[in-house]
Amino acid sequence: MIKAMVACGCGMGTSQMMKQKAELVFKKHGLEAQIEHTSVEFAKSGCENYDVVIVPDKFLPSFKGKSATVIGVKNILSAKEIEQKLIEVGVIEAL
Repeated sequence: MIKAMVACGCGMGTSQMMKQKAELVFKKHGLEAQIEHTSVEFAKSGCENYDVVIVPDKFLPSFKGKSATVIGVKNILSAKEIEQKLIEVGVIEAL
């Protein structure tokens, strides 16, 4: 099972939409995933406990120096972009 976290500024609307897109991607690849959504502030303190953290691009600098795998996306509504970034970092394999 893959443990993923999606985060945005407040941990409410944007992260919930990203969570839904990430769920679609993992399902497409036949992978079970536990996905939580939260704020960037919370994600920074707990990110090492996850296989991957997904955030809007503008929040990537907040994770500098962290050992977690963090990906940034430009289009939070794009399952395709999330999928491509997860493939690039090796969390999922290309179909």
